[in-house]
Amino acid sequence: MLSNNDRSLLILEALLKEVNGCALSQLAVDLDIPKSAMHRILTAMKEMGYIYQDESSQHYKLTLKIASMGLSYLSSRSITETFQPYLTELAETSAELVRLGLIEDEKIIWIGKAQGAKSGLKYDPDSGNVAYLPASACGLAYLSALNQDDFSRLVEREGFDKAKNFGPNTPKTLTELEKIVQASKQRGYGIISDTYELGMSAMARIIINPHTGKPFGTVSIAGPSVRLNQKRIEELAPALIATADKISSIIDLIHI
Repeated sequence: MLSNNDRSLLILEALLKEVNGCALSQLAVDLDIPKSAMHRILTAMKEMGYIYQDESSQHYKLTLKIASMGLSYLSSRSITETFQPYLTELAETSAELVRLGLIEDEKIIWIGKAQGAKSGLKYDPDSGNVAYLPASACGLAYLSALNQDDFSRLVEREGFDKAKNFGPNTPKTLTELEKIVQASKQRGYGIISDTYELGMSAMARIIINPHTGKPFGTVSIAGPSVRLNQKRIEELAPALIATADKISSIIDLIHI
């Protein structure tokens, strides 16, 4: 038999799904709790400030106390800890390496990751490296989100001298890079193959800070090219985009 604490949690979960609230009788039926017991629990939850009863509909609804508690908890956690569940979920979906890149001083540094590959070939470099923008999927995603002036300035800063240190498909001229960045913009995410490293492919989506409208970071999926081929990339695109949107929505809530 469930305790009153267990029942209270079930009620909270039920009300989270009901924006317009729910009647006592309906909650009792849905949760299989006797009306008398439901009334006692709801009364206690009202007294604690978790719910209130709408005067017109008489439905029970959540107060903002729950939202406030959640926001306080998120604000107290580090960026990587806050977003880690989303990285882990995408890693499990893709069965590849997922990384979170943070944009700081107009550079991308990988600060979080989750490895989805359980066996076989694994791509799993150390986090903390600064991405070379023209050769990385996250760099292409970032560059595709910039206006022309910022794009030109960052490309001049990055230069093409480093291209020789990366894979054979790394763009070596401005024309090559502009073509790839334009494709990334139209597609909605950056793609590389045998570019950052030989035998490695990746895809990345920009994360926009909803408060500033500017790029906040990137989320990417990377793995061996034999697995992460064009077909697989297209299959994973919706999940990648959804993850970036989820992270952006959290940024909106906790005001990073």
